[in-house]
Amino acid sequence: MTKDWKYYLGISLFAYSFIPICVVAALPFLGMSLAESGTLAVVFLATGEVAFYTAAALLGKEFLAALKKRFMGWFRAKDRPPQPVSRTRHRAGVILLALSFLPYYAVLADLLFFAPLGAEITFLAWTLVGGEVLGIVALFMLGAPFWDRLKQLFCWNGGQAQGPVPSAAP
Repeated sequence: MTKDWKYYLGISLFAYSFIPICVVAALPFLGMSLAESGTLAVVFLATGEVAFYTAAALLGKEFLAALKKRFMGWFRAKDRPPQPVSRTRHRAGVILLALSFLPYYAVLADLLFFAPLGAEITFLAWTLVGGEVLGIVALFMLGAPFWDRLKQLFCWNGGQAQGPVPSAAP
């Protein structure tokens, strides 16, 4: 890749595309009205996305492939077989996964049957975040075999039956 003006502009736009995320994360602490912070968030996020896609167009497919390879390298396990999950860890993961759905129903019931006030809305938002964290922790506790079974749930088998086909009664 030649380091001409396209390269430097692309790198600059790529670096800029992450700044709006930090600005939007800091908006609740700036003491602005909801309308002002919402407008600022939309404008900043839109400029960040435009900058990211422009950078992708300027830098090309090779740069994005190298970036993806490096980024995925942080999360990919080193070539080792997955460790077996104990029965206790599996049960704890399944229980946490089931419990991760409860905050959504609790918040929904609270919103339907009660009129939440300002402080309660913050509590409800943190309850939803807690449910998300429980779900993420549960999926990591369940391990790689569970991930494989979960992925198979969303795979289309092409209309072919898996396992024995039940016979139709005459």
